[in-house]
Amino acid sequence: QACPSRVQSHERRNMTDMPELASMVFSGRPRAQLLDMVPKFRWVHAIDLGDGAETPGVWGKGNPSITEALADIDWRNKKVLDVGCWDGMYSFYAEARGAFPVYATDLITQRDFSGQPTFQLAHAIRNSRILYYPNVSVYNVEVLGIRDFDVVIFSGVYYHLKDPVRALTALRRVMKEGAIIIVEGAVLEDVGCFAKFYYKDHFCGDKSNWWVPTVNCLRQWVECSFLRIVREYERWGHMENQRHTLAARAVVQNDPLYSKVPEELEEYHV
Repeated sequence: QACPSRVQSHERRNMTDMPELASMVFSGRPRAQLLDMVPKFRWVHAIDLGDGAETPGVWGKGNPSITEALADIDWRNKKVLDVGCWDGMYSFYAEARGAFPVYATDLITQRDFSGQPTFQLAHAIRNSRILYYPNVSVYNVEVLGIRDFDVVIFSGVYYHLKDPVRALTALRRVMKEGAIIIVEGAVLEDVGCFAKFYYKDHFCGDKSNWWVPTVNCLRQWVECSFLRIVREYERWGHMENQRHTLAARAVVQNDPLYSKVPEELEEYHV
C-alpha cells in the first residue's frame, strides 16, 4: 500500500449539517448499469458489491492488521464514525455487520481523485443507508451533532494532518465513555518518543504527509486524549512505509500527568 493522499484540512470551513444523499447521484439506475460504471472510475478500496462483484481498488484490501482490528468488534447496532472514508470500504464493512447508523466523513477537497463519485456508486449498488458527509474536516466533526459514537475508525489519516493531537481531541469529544477507536497509520521504526515533521522533505515521496511518529509517540498522542489503549496489532508495511494499528477505549479518569487539562478535554478528567 502506497502512502495515500488522504488528507484532512486544519482550516475551518463552512459546512452543511445535512449529509449528501449519496445514492441519489445514481437514483433510478438498474444494478447492471451501475456495475458497468465501476471500471470507469479510479478506486483505492476493494469493496464487495455482492454477487461476486468487487471494485478494482489499487490498495486491495489494505493493511491486514486493520481487518483483524475490525474483526474484534461486535458491530451490531453500533453507532459508527468512519473518518476520511474515501471509497467507503470500512464504512460498508461495519454496515454489513449490523452497525447502524454509520456516518462516513471525508474532506474531498484535500485528497486525490476528489471528483470521482466512487463512494456514491458503491452506496447505490449496495443499497446502503450510510450517511455520507464529503466535506467535513476531522477537526470539525462535532458539526455532525453526535456525541455518543460507539466506534470510530481513524485509519490512514493522522499523518496527513498538521495537528494530529487536535484531531484525536476532536474525536474523543464525539465518543461516549467506553467507545472504541481504531487508529492506524504510518510510523517511524526509530526507538524513542518523537515525531518527524515533513515539509521540505517528503515522507514516502508524498507531499501530503506532515507528521510521522514513532510507535511510542503515537501511543502517547492517543493516551493523552483520554483514550486507553486496549490492544495493538502486528506491524505491517514495506520499506519506509511501516504501519501501526491499535485499538483504544474512551475513558473518563483522573490523569495525574496533566498539570492543567486542555479545555476541550476537561469534562473527561475527574
